[in-house]
Amino acid sequence: MRKRNRGKDGEVERSPVTGQSLPPDEPLSPELVLVLPPEERAQVLAALGPPVRPRPPLRVVARPLPVPVAEPPAPSLSRLVAARLVSLGVIFILATVTTLALSLVAHALRTP
Repeated sequence: MRKRNRGKDGEVERSPVTGQSLPPDEPLSPELVLVLPPEERAQVLAALGPPVRPRPPLRVVARPLPVPVAEPPAPSLSRLVAARLVSLGVIFILATVTTLALSLVAHALRTP
């Protein structure tokens, strides 16, 4: 198994990036700090200080407006029941008229 940063003869290869090769005012990314040798990594991490995270903006949520009620629920319930009774009455009348008409036709055909 080949180990990381090992040369062909088993020696540890030094990273081409060093703390001295970087300008002091250049900000270092966390990825770049990871490739530094351990001593320089500790120095750079100590110089970075704690991470500064931006605060998320506050969300303003508006309350939903109340829905105005035009009429109380009782009249709408009575309208629903009345409409259902009317539709059942119409069906009953149509069924009765159809039955009477077919009865008259059957009686006319049976009588000599």
